[in-house]
Amino acid sequence: MKSNKILSLLAVAALATTVLVGCGSKDEAKALKDGKYEANSTADERGFVGQVNIEVKDGKIATVKYDEINAEGVAKSTDEAYNAKMKEFGSASNPKEAFPKLEAALIEKQDATAVDAVTAVTTSSDSFKTLAAKALESAK
Repeated sequence: MKSNKILSLLAVAALATTVLVGCGSKDEAKALKDGKYEANSTADERGFVGQVNIEVKDGKIATVKYDEINAEGVAKSTDEAYNAKMKEFGSASNPKEAFPKLEAALIEKQDATAVDAVTAVTTSSDSFKTLAAKALESAK
């Protein structure tokens, strides 16, 4: 009986320590240095380069701009033919619709790893998350 009490006490102590440590790390993760941060990918198999620009104000992500640019300098989000083609093939989303969702999610969640992928643009979503995390490394 005495050993059950000791085990219970140790379990409670371990749980309390875990909770306290977890809370401290969340607060530290939110403290970012103010400034403008950028990250670019290498060209993918279709020649598009992902670009993210993030502005941090008052320690928080304030603005985010993401797009993928081809060799001719045309952005996926503004290429009406590209976006129409994605819709034509039955895509649930396209860059013009998806990129603003990713940007808004990062501002809301303040953590690139917490941003969910947008349906039908999973590769771009993954690129966005990777580049956002890379850009924010300089802000820590």
